[in-house]
Amino acid sequence: MSRLLSAFLHVLWPVSCPVCGRLGEVLCAECAASLFAPPLPRCLRCGGLFPCPRHPNAPRIRSASPYNEKIKSVILPLKYGGLRAVGQPLGAAMATLWERPDADLLLPVPLHRRSRRGYNQAFEIAQGLSQAWGIEAVDAVRWSRRLPHRAGLNREERQALRPDAFIVPKKLRGLRVVLVDDVCTTGATLTRLAAACESAGVSVVGAYTTANSVEK
Repeated sequence: MSRLLSAFLHVLWPVSCPVCGRLGEVLCAECAASLFAPPLPRCLRCGGLFPCPRHPNAPRIRSASPYNEKIKSVILPLKYGGLRAVGQPLGAAMATLWERPDADLLLPVPLHRRSRRGYNQAFEIAQGLSQAWGIEAVDAVRWSRRLPHRAGLNREERQALRPDAFIVPKKLRGLRVVLVDDVCTTGATLTRLAAACESAGVSVVGAYTTANSVEK
């Protein structure tokens, strides 16, 4: 009966869990819970390990998992396989790992201007966090120019990113925001976005990512 029900659900809603393959499930609750093993946080000022001796009062980057094969089974379909629907349940599951941050907005890293994806995977994750925490998610930041894709860049190329690569709208001035992204590699994108926000009068109180590849 269970198999027949699963097959029926798949006809009505042709999806399957990217982790276990269960039909009719975008992401099983059991699988979502099994994905996470939060690594040590990073410093949002420099990307180094937290607590940071150079920036003792800096906010932190919290990640739900190391960038391992299991978390890739969810992130890669979300990012490159068109599985947009997995973003929100993934974010909602992540929210259970931490207390609700004291912030006004969740601010995802913007979709790259060269992307053909059609949706921002970081915003999808942020919406899941939003539903769980009751903090609005706004996809408001934009890249100021076309830049090479971040995927595949080495550490030096990632660190070369400047804060002026981001356009932070004036309407966010005076707000406290939390940054959201799918993967933290060196921390450069988040640290530069945080600097751009601070320059625009926006207070960044922390950042959350699904995975941390610990390329440092």
